[in-house]
Amino acid sequence: MRFYVDCNELISAVLSVIKALPLRTTLPALEGIYVVAEREGVRLLCSDLMMQKECFIPATVEEEGSCVVPGKLFSELIRKMPDSILELNMQSTVLVISGGRTRNQLQCIEFDEFPIMSFSGDHISVKMDRLDFKNMINQTSFAIATDDSKPMLTGAFTEFDGNRITMVATDSYQLALKHIEVNEELPQKSTIIPGKTVNELGRMMDETQDDVNLLLSKTHIRLDLGHTALVARLLDGNYIDYKRLLPKESKTKVSINREELINSIERAQLVAKEGNNNILMSFEGDKLTITAESFIGSINDEIEVKLIGEDIKIAFNPKFCLNILKCIPDETVYFEFNSSISPCVIRPVRGESYYYLIVPMRIY
Repeated sequence: MRFYVDCNELISAVLSVIKALPLRTTLPALEGIYVVAEREGVRLLCSDLMMQKECFIPATVEEEGSCVVPGKLFSELIRKMPDSILELNMQSTVLVISGGRTRNQLQCIEFDEFPIMSFSGDHISVKMDRLDFKNMINQTSFAIATDDSKPMLTGAFTEFDGNRITMVATDSYQLALKHIEVNEELPQKSTIIPGKTVNELGRMMDETQDDVNLLLSKTHIRLDLGHTALVARLLDGNYIDYKRLLPKESKTKVSINREELINSIERAQLVAKEGNNNILMSFEGDKLTITAESFIGSINDEIEVKLIGEDIKIAFNPKFCLNILKCIPDETVYFEFNSSISPCVIRPVRGESYYYLIVPMRIY
């Protein structure tokens, strides 16, 4: 194997595919990047057996072939190469990387056959505006659970119905729901996309300016942007009945300026994090008072609001509030409450494009 490639294009491809590199594995081949030199160019591929990322870059290929190079070492080495055309030459089990006055040798990983994940069988195709898809991911993915004790919650529940796509994520402390509309009639289908895959799909939206076409089978998901492609397994199981968690009505409804609320919560968080990490929100009339105390001091902030219903005092972990408020684009949002121990609802003033729940902290 021998080929010549632009250093910057190789760096971009390597940084893209290593997102699928496993943290730990018992298969030596999966610790590396699978490099395949073909007549048309060079393919790079990484897989953790749940998600596979592949990139294609143009190259001058003098001799076709393939190898598996140590992923992390190859990534660090390539980023430190001079900005020039690089020559990569396979000599026995060693990959020689040359550029400018620099020459490096990497011992390749021995492998019988690299485990390539295929996408096949019956599937549906979903065409979406890439910004709508990116926003849906950004406005829900923060609520995906990272604790493996509830495996199904480590993914985003995604429903396709008519011309609407709904993505739901929860870690039992916060719930995020986002709708987007598409220009085609979709079959009724639901699936659970793993959190790592969801985040990578979001990053891939920055690699194109065109609409994206998502392919979904019973067991896998695929996104192909031409120069880069992702294939991943879907989680197999039943998601929680999230609709049962959504309050049907509220006793208190408050309209709040989002930016003012973010600034106030961030100030309170500076004090709260040195104590029990709780902030207390007191809604009385058309005034919201946010307080926090710890051994370093206290804070008391007031914000003008529009309240309909009963006054209420409720405590939150500020992180959960900021997670939601920072991903909402609206100037004003609604907070809805039933009691100081029941979940708080955050929704738009107009429409129903998103819906959030936060579980409050108990007040002692």
